Amino acid sequence: MNVLHVRAPRAAACLAAGALALGIAACGSSSDSGSGSAGTTGGGDGGSGSVGVTVMNATNPFFKAEEQGAEAAGKALGIDVKLQNGNQDVAEQSDVIDSFIQQKVAGIVIDPVDTDAVGPAVKRATDAGIPVVAIDNDAKGADATLTTDNVQAGRISCRYLGEQLRGEGAIALLNGTPISAVADRIRGCREALADFPGIEIVADQRGDNGRDKGLAVATDILTAHPEVRGFFAINDPTAAGIELAAKQKGRDDIVITSVDGAGDAIDSIRDGGLIRATAAQDPIGMGRRGVELARELAAGRAPARRVQLMPTTLVTADNADTYRGWD
Repeated sequence: MNVLHVRAPRAAACLAAGALALGIAACGSSSDSGSGSAGTTGGGDGGSGSVGVTVMNATNPFFKAEEQGAEAAGKALGIDVKLQNGNQDVAEQSDVIDSFIQQKVAGIVIDPVDTDAVGPAVKRATDAGIPVVAIDNDAKGADATLTTDNVQAGRISCRYLGEQLRGEGAIALLNGTPISAVADRIRGCREALADFPGIEIVADQRGDNGRDKGLAVATDILTAHPEVRGFFAINDPTAAGIELAAKQKGRDDIVITSVDGAGDAIDSIRDGGLIRATAAQDPIGMGRRGVELARELAAGRAPARRVQLMPTTLVTADNADTYRGWD
């Protein structure tokens, strides 16, 4: 991944003044919502002392963990953090960004529903002098991006898949939505599998990053390609759907590897389930650092690099008992 220098946000001096004016002690609690009012942490009344945070949805534990990290950063910094999720809808998430602009937040942190389609809303924010930090996935036009090294995550997960299959057999990739993290994981997976010429990818189909769609797509793949012996899932909820599909088909020989490090996947690994490995991320750390970056940008302090990558750790049966996860 190319690493570019960050551009300084507009109106940095004005926003720096707002950031320096923060003297609000954090208190209270937060909640996340769809199109309703945003939750807040801290006791302020919004405006230039706040950071708006919008993640993809409120159901995936990964995004809840990002919000948890953002809240922790707000409390540590003594600033308001407004939480409002995108309900897996780019139009709704764009409306959330517009709402943050109207509230004159000091910065915005976004885990985008769609890397490119959210670009116009991001531009409206930066045109208003509000810095935007993308976490987990890149967002077109964001001032800075903090994400898992998703190429590395896909690579180590699929290398393990190839090893578990002893370098032979048919496998399927259960892809996801059009975001940079998904594309990078698939890229890393394919790079790793290139070292296993005896493995054939017979299907590469898109889900929606969720369990139910993963179940439906995996069921179709197993019906059309009964020779499949393994799956790479772009995240753990998708892996859970694949595992259920395989069990319903009576296929206890299927090997599944994934990315996330969520509790359910770790349980499957520990219990000898079909999920054999997951490349564990740090969503709490991403959410926390995203808010810190937004505040730094608002004060006119640009990071040395626009894109910052966080490596993953592969969790398997060998280390699952000692792994301390985020879920």
